[in-house]
Amino acid sequence: MKQRSVWMFGILLVLAAFLVLPGTTQAKMKPLTGKQLKIKIEDVLARYYEEPFDITATDNGEVTIKGTVHTLYDKLRVFEIVSKIRGVRVIHNLLNVDTPTLPDDIIQSNIENELHIVRSILEPDRIKVHVDNGIVFLSGEVSFYREKLAAETVASWQKGVLGIVNNIKVLPPKKAVSDDNLRFILREVLKDQFPTVQDQVKFTVNKGVVTVTGRVHTMWEKKNITDEFSRIRGVRKVINNLKIAPYF
Repeated sequence: MKQRSVWMFGILLVLAAFLVLPGTTQAKMKPLTGKQLKIKIEDVLARYYEEPFDITATDNGEVTIKGTVHTLYDKLRVFEIVSKIRGVRVIHNLLNVDTPTLPDDIIQSNIENELHIVRSILEPDRIKVHVDNGIVFLSGEVSFYREKLAAETVASWQKGVLGIVNNIKVLPPKKAVSDDNLRFILREVLKDQFPTVQDQVKFTVNKGVVTVTGRVHTMWEKKNITDEFSRIRGVRKVINNLKIAPYF
């Protein structure tokens, strides 16, 4: 009986070893080569766009994208999609925007009309629009960071738009929030919206200035942590010192 128990225990040890190995192998997963990263990017973009893009990628995660899209919105969207892919560290977005040429005053009028339709923009009349040879200059003041982003998105949808310079200022909150309150809120943002990296991301708060350090998986996480923190009432500035380390 004792010999049988020892035999069964040995089998369990072997099975346990096999069960642990996959996780261990995954934790030590090697970075993608440039060729593998290129294929991965092409596969992901094919889910959203029928037209092919000319993509090159290096072993250190530097990606160049060439091709043609029909709106500036699509050019920015391609950048965002690729920035979410693990292994991408730098993106050179060389996409050409093939949009009809329209008079600047028509582009300006179209944008101003759309700003009044978007519900997330509370006071569209406070946003000023100027267009010069297809380049849109946004200025003025808004109460929330999301309004600034929404105005840029609205402009990028329009035909004839070749570029955007967003100089809209976000007004500081009317009521100050203490650093302690901000720390609590920012921890909740990480927990709710970035759970996979919350343990690797650290931050300090000093009089409303937030300094973020640590590691994230993707360019998208690095950018959007800054964006989400910037939207919190009481945050005056975000200093992003995050590093992209996709295989931790």
